[in-house]
Amino acid sequence: MFVFLMSVDDEVLRTQLEEIYYLYRKELWYVAYDILNDEYEAEDVVQTALLKMARYLEKKVDVKCNKIKALIVIIVRNIAINIYRQRKAYRTVDFDSLAYDLSSDDDVIPEVHVLRLDQIHYVSKKLNEIKPEYADILALRYEYEYTNEEISKMLDIEEGNARVRLMRARRALHDVMEGDIDE
Repeated sequence: MFVFLMSVDDEVLRTQLEEIYYLYRKELWYVAYDILNDEYEAEDVVQTALLKMARYLEKKVDVKCNKIKALIVIIVRNIAINIYRQRKAYRTVDFDSLAYDLSSDDDVIPEVHVLRLDQIHYVSKKLNEIKPEYADILALRYEYEYTNEEISKMLDIEEGNARVRLMRARRALHDVMEGDIDE
């Protein structure tokens, strides 16, 4: 019935996960679908969340309690948000949108624009190779242009800690990109 639950060895745990699935599947699916707007990805997120939930379940726990429901909803929401961010990093550009009116005042040459798009794609690909926490903080700083103070409030950390994370994230991105520069 649930192929994804076959990876859980413990029979009691598997039964609890099935109960959680039957109790909350619609609500969990709607949470994921609201973020992703894709039926199939929403179902995948629910299944992934259930497998992650296996780490936090204790034997003989009441799966109908609000604590379990809140935990599984938080896990689903975070997984869906991470998938949304990954999908957003790989934006597709319609070729027709690259057409320019060369008589305009902009000095943007189509070839330069395509090269910039290629660089953006390259950097977003490299961001996926570093820790997600680092990629997130770099996106907050450089893509969304938040200040260190705003980032520290969002992540609920000290401002100094945000600066240190940014420094580590830049270094990690530099290390990942350095191998390509040498080639």
